[in-house]
Amino acid sequence: MARNAEPDSRIPSWSREAGDAMIAHVKAIPACALVAFTAAAAVALAAVAAPAKNGLPSYTDGYATWTKLNRKPFSTPGAHNGVKNVYASRPRGSNRLFSNGTVIVKSIADPGARGLARQVAVMRKVRGRWQWIEYEREGSSYGVLAQGALCSSCHMQVKSNDWVFTKR
Repeated sequence: MARNAEPDSRIPSWSREAGDAMIAHVKAIPACALVAFTAAAAVALAAVAAPAKNGLPSYTDGYATWTKLNRKPFSTPGAHNGVKNVYASRPRGSNRLFSNGTVIVKSIADPGARGLARQVAVMRKVRGRWQWIEYEREGSSYGVLAQGALCSSCHMQVKSNDWVFTKR
């Protein structure tokens, strides 16, 4: 109803009020749905990528017990200088590709160091694409050092090996 317009006398006042209430209710439904969807997405994201107490994502927990992709530690120069070991949560498929959900972790330590790795580089395959993030230890916890395009620009060199430098 337009502002300052006289109510239509042919419509009973109780009907106009009920109609206004119905319109207000219908307008509230999309807002409630948006709030519910956002809350559900936040909970799902937190459950999938919740950080462990050490700052690394929980999906990397226990990575040192996974299949080791390198036969012995290596220290080739490059983006991750130090002594490296690479672990995969799942083996490559018969097509030489890693399946969705695979997580690859590269631990990078200083020569002769014991304890927590100085850096941890993580690859995670989601919907057929790799996601990259690298962490650096700060005390007893890890913080994000690099991620995304910086990582993929280097891994582009091994696209034919499913974007993974380690051949095994």
